[in-house]
Amino acid sequence: MSFLPTRTIFWVSLGLAMLSSVMLLVSCSFAAGPAPAEGPPLEPSASTVAARPTPALPSATLLPRGGNLTIRIAEDLPDLRPWQPRSRGEEQVVGMLYSGLMRLDEQLRPVPDLAERWDTTPDGRTITFTLRSGLTWHDGTPLDSGDVLFTLEQLRTLPVTSTALLADLRTIEAVTTPTSSTIMLQLNGRYAPLLAALAVPILPRHVLEGRDIGSLNFWDLPIGSGPFKLEERQPGQAIILSRFAGFTRSAPLLDRVAFVIAPDPGVALKALGDGQLLLAELPWALQSSAAATPGLQIGDYPENGYYFLGFNLREGHPFADLALRQALAKAIDVPRLVEAATKGQGIPMSSSALPGSWADLAQPPADSADLDGARAILDAAGWALPPDATIRQRDGITLTATLFVRGDDERRVAAARRIADAAASIGIQIDVEPADFASVILSKYATPYSFDLLLGSWSNGMGDPDFADSSFYDPDDFALFHSSQLNQGEADTRATRNVVGFADSAYDNQAQAARQLYNQDERAAAIRQTQARVAEQLPYIFLWDDRLPVALSDTVTTLDGPVNLSSPRYLWNIERWHLLK
Repeated sequence: MSFLPTRTIFWVSLGLAMLSSVMLLVSCSFAAGPAPAEGPPLEPSASTVAARPTPALPSATLLPRGGNLTIRIAEDLPDLRPWQPRSRGEEQVVGMLYSGLMRLDEQLRPVPDLAERWDTTPDGRTITFTLRSGLTWHDGTPLDSGDVLFTLEQLRTLPVTSTALLADLRTIEAVTTPTSSTIMLQLNGRYAPLLAALAVPILPRHVLEGRDIGSLNFWDLPIGSGPFKLEERQPGQAIILSRFAGFTRSAPLLDRVAFVIAPDPGVALKALGDGQLLLAELPWALQSSAAATPGLQIGDYPENGYYFLGFNLREGHPFADLALRQALAKAIDVPRLVEAATKGQGIPMSSSALPGSWADLAQPPADSADLDGARAILDAAGWALPPDATIRQRDGITLTATLFVRGDDERRVAAARRIADAAASIGIQIDVEPADFASVILSKYATPYSFDLLLGSWSNGMGDPDFADSSFYDPDDFALFHSSQLNQGEADTRATRNVVGFADSAYDNQAQAARQLYNQDERAAAIRQTQARVAEQLPYIFLWDDRLPVALSDTVTTLDGPVNLSSPRYLWNIERWHLLK
């Protein structure tokens, strides 16, 4: 028999007592509102894109209205910034409180939100959005095109720094409002990723005009147009939202959503088992414990960031030779490497696209190594293995390279050593160099790019550089691989991300086309081509994306069927969630 330390028992009891008090606070229910009148909007697929209404439900009395959803967030949100979520909790709360012209669906496709439709001119430099009718703010004030104009003008004046979202909004040269329900955006060029950036929350002009939004804590003026509105905030304990009956896509079925601050994931898991919490994201270490807890639906979604092996393609570095990259790629069993290094948390990848998203179009990694194929490539390239030697040579040069990796991350180091072992099996010596991130690794991402191989990672958050949000996700990898993103020397002060030195005219043309196509199907076809070209030329070997576990009570479902817990946007249709009786 084992016993919990006294302190642990105390904190578990304290945490559960806090959760109980929050549950009492949200136990009341609101009167039912009008029935939902339409389902999820249609994805963009043409120069004119509109939301698609679905048949009205037969009777409001048949709808499963009522109930309160309790969601764990790991830390308090002392201040709120709608366009710049800095944590998963802030991202989810903002998604409940605010709406954008666009939003991302469960596959992260941009679809109309406050907008009813959007149209583009033939040159793609003008996009006109038509708003839905009857839009209102949480305080009952009508929402119109003036609010959109105000929001975009305010956001475009904020310092860009390293925030990708604000940089994307700078592609807008002018905003005009021909009518109270139409907004015209004049762009400096065709730019399809802007559609995802326009999921940015629209802010209330009547509340914020004359204020400096960059220094404002939005808890002081929490007026939005999302499916839920702020009822009460208890610092350090909970954020309680109530149903907004005037929500544009239909009044939510739930009465309330309470975000409960529960830093201890063990406390959160126990509360899930007791039914005090209904939804919680948990650390990977608790995934198996959550799966063994009765009454829970268990899922996991991909983090918006990934790990990769990058080759220095510049002259003088061994892997500038495509044959060597191809050989090493064949020698590495990526799925097995990922399973071993991440203890099952990683999702093997083969492109930069978020796994499971609409742009995840590349062939999955091979499920085994091809050592004979790798050796044949090296033989054909003239890298011979001398008698009784273990390392190949050509023209008197021994085939060796150095792989830099963060020394404080045991998963990366484990992956790097497996890559070195795979290389050794085909006659390539790779010396793994674990190093300090701040003093060594960070310098490899900048000129003079002094590395042969680099096991690195990218976090793809658009709102804040320190958090991998998915609210504004777009699969464009132009910044990583387009030749225009190469550092041009000391005079080039841009924060360029093409650190491997990739320059390929075929990719350049395909990537440029992919970011200019507004039609969803056409853009997907172009992205597929860019992914295929990167797979051929191998500037990277993509390794893995981490899975983040989610536990949901089996009393929770939606009018559209079970909640899709494999998507980071699983809350995208929250107004259609309900509790089973």
